[in-house]
Amino acid sequence: MGRLAKLLYVRVVRVNASPHQVASGVAVGVWLGVFPTFGLAGPAAYVLAWIFRFNKAGALAGAAIMNPLTSPVFWAASAMLGAAFTGTDWRAVYGLVRDEKYVWALSKTTYAYFLGNLIIATAAAALCYAGAFAAVRAREKRRRAKRERAAALLPPGS
Repeated sequence: MGRLAKLLYVRVVRVNASPHQVASGVAVGVWLGVFPTFGLAGPAAYVLAWIFRFNKAGALAGAAIMNPLTSPVFWAASAMLGAAFTGTDWRAVYGLVRDEKYVWALSKTTYAYFLGNLIIATAAAALCYAGAFAAVRAREKRRRAKRERAAALLPPGS
């Protein structure tokens, strides 16, 4: 896991792309990862990143936000938020999602889940955009300072 995390760091933060490109790739991946794309988040994020010239590695890393550890958290949050907006019981919404019956049941509970999920996915994407942008900007700043320190050590006329 440590090697994978280091590889993702290198491919996302240390890439020679603008902070906006990297952060946009991450945000697209996160949005598609959280929104119920039924296993197509990674490929869809990659294609959208390619089309819009965002960072593809960032998009794939962002899509990995939805995994067996985080899925129940996003499902429950989406069910609770959607139920709060629509006035339905969040347990009924979560039960449909957990049993994957929401795909076939077009009802108020399905609407509640998708509404809550849309809000959660958008908020998560915005937060991850801000975090990725700040991380890449900080990396660029450190690299610039390092180059300036190295240039200051060179003898004049070099």
